Amino acid sequence: MSLDWGVLAKEASRKSVHMAGFLIPVAYYFFLSRELLLILLGAGVLGAGILELIRLSGVPLFPKVLLRDHEKKGLVGGYFYALTSSFLAVLLFDKPVAVAAMLFLTLGDGITGLAGAALTMLAGPKEADKRKYDTDGRTLPEELWYALTHPKSPILMAVMLVVCGAAGLALYPSLSFEMIAAGAFGAMAADAFPWRIFGLTVDDNLSIPLVSGCLMSLAAIV
Repeated sequence: MSLDWGVLAKEASRKSVHMAGFLIPVAYYFFLSRELLLILLGAGVLGAGILELIRLSGVPLFPKVLLRDHEKKGLVGGYFYALTSSFLAVLLFDKPVAVAAMLFLTLGDGITGLAGAALTMLAGPKEADKRKYDTDGRTLPEELWYALTHPKSPILMAVMLVVCGAAGLALYPSLSFEMIAAGAFGAMAADAFPWRIFGLTVDDNLSIPLVSGCLMSLAAIV
């Protein structure tokens, strides 16, 4: 099956905006103070929330090419969750952990998304991504089992793990190898499965930094 370059171009457009968030952890690592970044991210979350309220009221603020299907159907945009998780990462975690967690989101999820688009064109959507976000009511154990049995392709899981591991190594020795491994695994797990809680889908833009940050913090004290 040949690659549909139009589909890849659309995914690249979305992910280029997503990966521009790479500048946030880089700026934090090199010159922004924690206090200033919290103010900037807090303002960003507030601004994004206002934009989403306007967009969800029916005003077309963004080009459709930048929106995913669920966002077109009235769900909150991923950029709002990304800003929120970045704010929480800076607020809750030590600087190296927060930087790594944000890199896992911007680089790991961004590159994996591009790889997923290519794999979808080559092997079909069912092989690339078995995740399904339905509205069926389930108990919490049933939700867990459903998530674990509907993963992304192992190829994409491996891409996420490798990219996040490489990003984490850039912060060695501020992060130990154990912390890097724990964070990369957490980011991969957050990205690869359709996690839901009480019927609500957990957006991976929110879960990747928080899960990976928590696991890195735990690895630091074990």
